[in-house]
Amino acid sequence: QEDVFREMLENSSADKDDSLHKGFIKRVLKSVWPLPSRNKHTLLHGDFWPGNTLWRNGRLAAVIDWEDAAVGDPLADLANGRLEILFQFGVEAMKDFTDQYRSLVGNMDFIHLPYWDLCAALRLSAFPEWGLDEVVEKRMRERHAFFVKQAMEELSI
Repeated sequence: QEDVFREMLENSSADKDDSLHKGFIKRVLKSVWPLPSRNKHTLLHGDFWPGNTLWRNGRLAAVIDWEDAAVGDPLADLANGRLEILFQFGVEAMKDFTDQYRSLVGNMDFIHLPYWDLCAALRLSAFPEWGLDEVVEKRMRERHAFFVKQAMEELSI
């Protein structure tokens, strides 16, 4: 997982969409990368979001699409899920998901979650290339900006 993000940070290609602040996010993350390990590394899904879950009778039956699986800090999957839930369902759903996660995992250090949020924001910034309709893309841009802003505020940047 760390190698994937290191590659993303070292990618010097020009960012096509400056409104998503990719250059700024990269500079912030490069200044702290690699993050000190504070949580036990676990198996990560790598693309955890509601579209990769299957439900049966109101219960989670499976998590699919494991092509991005890796080993690393579980906060990486949490951050990705937070942003995807924000995109699909809004701020309150993201907060509820985060609260539920925190209540279920027990002894985990969340101090680096804002950095992992920025990693997720960088990773999930290609949606302008996803062919979304104008209204959906506008909503996603607004929510992406909110997500980056809240991470920066938690980091006092």
